[in-house]
Amino acid sequence: MAAIALGAAVIVIALCAGALSIVSSVNDVRDQAADAREVRHLRDTDCIELERRLNRLIPPGATTGPKQRAAAIRDENAAVRIYVIQLRSDREEDGWRQLLDARTVYADALEKQGPAFYVAPETSGGTPVATELEAWSPASCGGPLRRLAAPEL
Repeated sequence: MAAIALGAAVIVIALCAGALSIVSSVNDVRDQAADAREVRHLRDTDCIELERRLNRLIPPGATTGPKQRAAAIRDENAAVRIYVIQLRSDREEDGWRQLLDARTVYADALEKQGPAFYVAPETSGGTPVATELEAWSPASCGGPLRRLAAPEL
């Protein structure tokens, strides 16, 4: 009789341990989902702040000469660098840096007042980096990305 009671106690303990394990797993999933929502919210807020910074600046296309356009591009790049520092993904950071590098090369050429052509960076597959960034970024980054991908406008 003691053996049956001991066996029943072991089964009850095993069931309780299993139930606790399931509850713990569910809580972990909820915590991860909450963390993901928080990260999305922060990235969305960062994109909105980027757009606000850019909207305070003169767009390169609204300038009257090559030197002024180069200065406007550099000002926008400075605003974008604040956003890039806040990124948590190496892939996205690399894409934004490629975009900034292409814009800097264009601004340098404008400053020299020689022929200047903006060459949009592309992935190894030929997709524009700005298109990739738009796919990886929150929707609120769409406006700033389109503006930055066309510094000649």
